[in-house]
Amino acid sequence: MSVIEIVGGIIIMLCAVIIVVAVLFQEGKGGGMNALSGANESSYLGKNKSRTLQATMVRVTKYAGIAFVVVTLAVYFISSKM
Repeated sequence: MSVIEIVGGIIIMLCAVIIVVAVLFQEGKGGGMNALSGANESSYLGKNKSRTLQATMVRVTKYAGIAFVVVTLAVYFISSKM
């Protein structure tokens, strides 16, 4: 194994752990029984959703997923050239 494969593997594992933790911190989308009971989330707090922990975790998950795919492809193509 080359140094690039080892460093890439470490980055991939870190991205995977970040994705798992970020997904576990996220709440459900409010389906299921909440939809049947008529629960409405259009309150004052719902207007600032971009600043909540939920929105932050969604962004972290998205960026970690993108980094995971990019690093995986980069390590694959670099190691196949060697």
